[in-house]
Amino acid sequence: MTNKHRVWALGAVGLLALGAAGCGSSAAPSNSSSTSASAAPAPTVHLYTNIITGRMDGKKGWPMYSPADMTVPKGAKVELTIISWDDGTAPPTAQYTKVTGVEGGTIMADGQSLSSVPAAQIAHTFTVPALGINIPVPATPTKGKPEIVKATFVAKKAGSFPWFCEAPCGTGPTGFGGPMATPGWMQGTLTVSGS
Repeated sequence: MTNKHRVWALGAVGLLALGAAGCGSSAAPSNSSSTSASAAPAPTVHLYTNIITGRMDGKKGWPMYSPADMTVPKGAKVELTIISWDDGTAPPTAQYTKVTGVEGGTIMADGQSLSSVPAAQIAHTFTVPALGINIPVPATPTKGKPEIVKATFVAKKAGSFPWFCEAPCGTGPTGFGGPMATPGWMQGTLTVSGS
């Protein structure tokens, strides 16, 4: 046997020994209930979306969430940040003034923890009916400075869930036309992947 083959043979034996040691081949009995690995913690996912106005997107009366479609893994802790540039208000019905479906039942808006927002101060909402999530978005108090809203929730079930803005910020006599009825503007999809 040449030196080259001896080195290869010794290396292979060494790798087999390491592999056996790593596979728990020791003679000591194992207690699987006390040594099982704990489940990995759920991942934290950061989502960001901007609400831009018709002045910004060039389509008068058509505000837009950008992006409107988002995907997260099932079980993830989702930290959603909504950056709104809209200083106009569109008061929704009373049920959409309350924060629901998020951690602690509160959002952070303009540095304040809020469980609801007065209707007269709301520009938009981020509402996912199938997940029980409602996040009211206040109008930005200062032109040219965004309102930043933060909320945290857990994506508990898999599927594709439509979300809507429930503040009448669109066109037409009711404010629910145009962007409110058009996917990719004031409505989109939150997809929770996995089984």
